[in-house]
Amino acid sequence: MVSEEQFAILFTLMYATFWIVRGYYIRKTSEPNSRRTRAERKEAMKKEGWTGVALIFLLPVGFFFASIYLANPVWFSLSFLMVPELLRWFGLFITIVSIPIIIWVHQTLGKAYSYALETKSEQSLITTGPFRRLRHPLYSAHNLFNLGMIFLTLNIPLTIFAIIGVPLTYVRMRDEERMMFEMFGEDYKEYMKQTGRIFPKFFR
Repeated sequence: MVSEEQFAILFTLMYATFWIVRGYYIRKTSEPNSRRTRAERKEAMKKEGWTGVALIFLLPVGFFFASIYLANPVWFSLSFLMVPELLRWFGLFITIVSIPIIIWVHQTLGKAYSYALETKSEQSLITTGPFRRLRHPLYSAHNLFNLGMIFLTLNIPLTIFAIIGVPLTYVRMRDEERMMFEMFGEDYKEYMKQTGRIFPKFFR
């Protein structure tokens, strides 16, 4: 039987890997000659409205909850519910799966990626790779990681944090689709018919 401390070590490895990968691609896809300051990045997020402000707020909150869990995995633990250990290993598995999906998404997007809701003048509608059947594969990967995090840690604050992110993600996807429709018109409308939002559409 694996101890809480050992699951905490596994979570630390996955959590660090997840954000190292995200940070690498965010930095890689930013324009080197027009890299924005931290204040400018925050301002871009605030222009999104309450979802942008929430994202600015939730990121350090997530790191704080993760730190609490790592300080003492037993604090706020749901392990007393006698959840099968196999479920926790499943949580580790889906967090691992989420990372190559994120890499795939970023490799497909290239310079078109932006952490704020914005389009670029030279941007084209991407329908290849993970976007062939999904409109928001990056959000799908985030949700997959969060679900794995819940199963792996059985930690109450981290679970609450992940649940709070669900409606926020939905609103942001809706706003992003509205923005893309304004830019690409009927092409994007047709693309929406061919794809799922966060779950793949296999039958067109």
